[in-house]
Amino acid sequence: MVATKTEAAGGERELNKATVRVLEVLSNFASDVSGYGVTELSLLLGMTKNMTYRALTTLVEQGYLVREKDGSRYQLGYRVLELQNPLAVEPDFRTLSAPYVRRINALTGESVGLAVRGGDYCVLIDGVETRKHGVWRVRVGALFPLFGPASGRVMLAFDDDAAIADYIARNEPLRNPRTGELVDSARLLAEIDKIRRERQARVVRASNPQMVSVAFPVWDLDNRLHGSISVGGPRKRFEAQLDEQMPELIEIIEDLNRRSRLFPADDAGSELN
Repeated sequence: MVATKTEAAGGERELNKATVRVLEVLSNFASDVSGYGVTELSLLLGMTKNMTYRALTTLVEQGYLVREKDGSRYQLGYRVLELQNPLAVEPDFRTLSAPYVRRINALTGESVGLAVRGGDYCVLIDGVETRKHGVWRVRVGALFPLFGPASGRVMLAFDDDAAIADYIARNEPLRNPRTGELVDSARLLAEIDKIRRERQARVVRASNPQMVSVAFPVWDLDNRLHGSISVGGPRKRFEAQLDEQMPELIEIIEDLNRRSRLFPADDAGSELN
């Protein structure tokens, strides 16, 4: 049976409406919101949950959205990068992280550092230094052994086991460059296991002035590390505050990683050769 012109026009209108709904759903993800659930988005757009779910499913199938691990919420997918201007320059690691460095500094009032790996060292490439007394220094270009600061330990921890073993063998005896104290490799490996579980590294420096810092991994498109972001300050002032602010701090780190995972580490300029 051949469709009449009226029937064909009606079908085309329905198809256009469905396309508009899909685009409306996608447009709402172009914001600072980390993700949406079906009910939340349907209320926001004034659509039925069924319509919203079908639009979300279409966008997931095409790669423009991804479901979170628990399956209840949706986030932007990597294919949205195809919609960007191909002539636009992708941001480097500093540019990607700059808003989050400022947010962490505003939250804690303490110094924030951004580091990448350079061989057996971590290199401080950017940061914000607090103006408070007892400052945790941010010296751009400073090199530290990976086993030392929280930033380096995060990057070491998320290397593979064989590479970590090679690193320890190359650098034994592991000696703290500040105090000359020996670092036990077995204790370091136990710390690496803890960092992998907790997705963060905390280092307390016992020598004067006593300092505490915490660092987090920043991931790329291919599940490699761009580098790490850390915040630290005098132990007496910052340690209790850090525990209280940790939930908000983790939320900022998760926001950063949602952004940083849209770009590969090589193109983000976060590797030193």
